[in-house]
Amino acid sequence: MIKIVDAKLLDIVPLEIGFIYAQRASLPNGQETVAFFVYDQEGDRILPVKIRMYLQAKFGLQYRDIAKKLGDYIDCEAVVLKSNGVATLFDDGNMNIFDADGAVAMHEKLVYQNSPIRSLALDGNCFWCVVPDRNSIVKFSPIEKRVLLRIGGGASRAFSRPISVTKDGDMLYVCNEYNKTIRTISMKDYSVKDYMTFSEPPRKYFKIGFFEYVLLDSGVYCIEDKDK
Repeated sequence: MIKIVDAKLLDIVPLEIGFIYAQRASLPNGQETVAFFVYDQEGDRILPVKIRMYLQAKFGLQYRDIAKKLGDYIDCEAVVLKSNGVATLFDDGNMNIFDADGAVAMHEKLVYQNSPIRSLALDGNCFWCVVPDRNSIVKFSPIEKRVLLRIGGGASRAFSRPISVTKDGDMLYVCNEYNKTIRTISMKDYSVKDYMTFSEPPRKYFKIGFFEYVLLDSGVYCIEDKDK
């Protein structure tokens, strides 16, 4: 693996050409602030950006209204929908769905077996999410406002405190905190397989073109070849 960013991040947002991230920074007077940067994959370079670029990448065209309504716009995960609406989800299970004008169309507290649901991977009109305290992956329908399918949990040891899920094609990639692995779920038969193991917990996995990235506590890494 190649380390791209040598810092502990507050947030990361994949782009078509790389990713934008937020991290803590110190001002000359000693106070702390949040700084934003973009990694340009083609140019293999990191550049500072203004908060506007970060918010637009995360929340789409109505980023100003959405960020204002949320207040805490860093600690949530966000997905821009095909309708140009936006879904946001905090780790405590609080979900908002905003319409294309930035108005709140739905607010729900997502829980499964009394445990918060977190992470968002869009799949048509539904979301794949994780339930860390139940070692489960669930498919949630915002239209029906219920969980349609569960993978793992109970006596199953398929997952070990899953903390994020990403969808790429017909595969889900699940980051597990306790056993420090990424495991895949095939959408064809829902089979679970090992994908990668790390020396620290993987926090988020995503692809940009042919390149794979993983967010660890020590920074962001590009996975050159998982078989090496």
